[in-house]
Amino acid sequence: MKIISVIGKKDTGKTTLVRKIIEGLRSRGYKVAGLKHAHVYFDFRDKDTGKYRESGAEIVAGLGKETFILLDKELKPEYLIYLISFIQNPDFLVIEGFKTWKFANISTSPEVKNKFTIATVDENFEIEELLDLIEERSYGLLLNLNCGKCGFDTCEEFAIAKIKGEDVECKSQPKDAMLIVDDVPVPLNPFVQKIIASTITGMIKSLKMEKSKINNIKLFIKNLE
Repeated sequence: MKIISVIGKKDTGKTTLVRKIIEGLRSRGYKVAGLKHAHVYFDFRDKDTGKYRESGAEIVAGLGKETFILLDKELKPEYLIYLISFIQNPDFLVIEGFKTWKFANISTSPEVKNKFTIATVDENFEIEELLDLIEERSYGLLLNLNCGKCGFDTCEEFAIAKIKGEDVECKSQPKDAMLIVDDVPVPLNPFVQKIIASTITGMIKSLKMEKSKINNIKLFIKNLE
């Protein structure tokens, strides 16, 4: 899953740009997820879910044509991104905000950019050219493994090369297994991912289950003391 973030000052068209990027990537045949970084509570006060929260519920879930969960705490961004990648397995995650994170980003404000900015746009931007840049220069969540499998000594060096348009790819994205300890994702190199995946899968297959084909396995362990 590749990640692209839209950053900029308030009221500079970030949400409009995010929508156009999502629509454009979808039109090119990609599966796309969206994530918004907000500094305030999401407003559901006039809905039943808001009333549940006012009553003191620490977690509120809604299940119908859509599924959503409201937690009374802010999750770590990398934790949520890991979950999105495993739950839906999208090709792209388009984020509004997170300007201090090391995602490839597009800025709607010339004064708000950093070394991970691939383009700065105004109201006259060409969406197709922007989509080409996103396909070419965005990348996944940096895991800080510094494994060197991409040909660079550090993950940040890889990211800078990708931003510049070099034809390089990260070889250590979470594909076979994901480990989260106390809400903190733990980076795993591909070899360790395969060991964990094959070991757990082998254990599960040894159990007597009605379902013979396994598509994915989710394992949660708590209260280890």
